[in-house]
Amino acid sequence: AVVSTQSTGGLKCLWLEANGIQRIENLDHQPELKCLYLQQNLLSRIENLEPLVQLHTLNVSNNYISKIENMVGTLHTLQIAKNRLQSSDALDGLLGCPKISVVDLSNNNLEDPVIIDVLEKLPELAVVNLMGNPVIKKIKNYRKILTVRLAN
Repeated sequence: AVVSTQSTGGLKCLWLEANGIQRIENLDHQPELKCLYLQQNLLSRIENLEPLVQLHTLNVSNNYISKIENMVGTLHTLQIAKNRLQSSDALDGLLGCPKISVVDLSNNNLEDPVIIDVLEKLPELAVVNLMGNPVIKKIKNYRKILTVRLAN
């Protein structure tokens, strides 16, 4: 699905969930967009967000994304549950989001405890959801470790 937003400048929030969208595109004329909801689509990549200089919230849950990439530095909330994230490398794109405070990574296939190393580099991180990932069984005292290591 291709959505053209060229004639709708000034949008603040855009809900495009459950539309069979395969690519994030055609948002060049939306510099005021703050919220973008793309959950339950067919996305395999995060891309073409650069024009969204005020983007605050991005929901790409229930897609086919295997790597967090091409993020914008203004992002505060990322919902990326139920995707195909597996390794700590898949989370490296979060490092381009210094203001991020909420990350929902639930129900992916994250296994490597090294993901905590990436998360602890996010200075504003206040909420992280890792439920439904194998990694929580691999970290002894999971909640305590996360609370201590992610305390900014």
